[in-house]
Amino acid sequence: ALAVRQKRHEQSLQTSGLATAGDALKVERLSATENFAAACLAGAAMVGLTNPMWLIKTRMQLQLRHFKDGTTQGGDAKIPIRPYRNMFDAASTIVREEGPLALYKGASVALVMVSHGGIQFVAYEFLKARFGSYTRAERAKKEDHERISVLEALEDSLGYLTMGAASKMVASTFTYPLQVIKSRLQQRA
Repeated sequence: ALAVRQKRHEQSLQTSGLATAGDALKVERLSATENFAAACLAGAAMVGLTNPMWLIKTRMQLQLRHFKDGTTQGGDAKIPIRPYRNMFDAASTIVREEGPLALYKGASVALVMVSHGGIQFVAYEFLKARFGSYTRAERAKKEDHERISVLEALEDSLGYLTMGAASKMVASTFTYPLQVIKSRLQQRA
C-alpha cells in the first residue's frame, strides 16, 4: 500500500510539473538554526491566532480569585468587577472597555516564549545526534546477521524518552519565568 501511495505521489508531482520521479525521494536535513527558525515562525503564527483565547482564559481563571477575595476594579475606587459570563461576553467586554488591541495583551512576551519549542527541538536534535552516533557505533560492532534484541530496542526507546524529557527541561528552564510575566500582563485591571 505504501509503495502504491509513493508511486501515485510521484506521478502527481510529474503531471503537475513540480518535480521529477527522483526528486520525491530526495530529503535534505535542516540545520539547527533552520530548525529553530522554523519552530519560531510556526509559534509566532500561533500567537497571532490564539492570544485572544489565552487572554480570555487567563482572565476567566483570575476572576474566580477576585470574587473569593472581594477584590474590586479600580483599586481604591471600590467599583465592583462585573464577572464575565462566558467567553463571548469576555471578548465583547474587553473590546468595549479596553479596545480591540487589548485582546493582544501579553502577546509580546508570548512571541518571546515561542523560542520554547525552538530550544526544545534544537536540544533534542543535539542529544539525538550524540545518542544516535553512539548506538550506530555499537551496532557496527555486531555481525550483519545479528538482530537487535528486545532489550536493545527497549534501551533505544528509553534513550529517546530520556532525550525528550531532558530537552523539555532545558526549554522550560529558559522560558517558564516568561509565563508568569505574561499572566501578570493579561490580568484584568
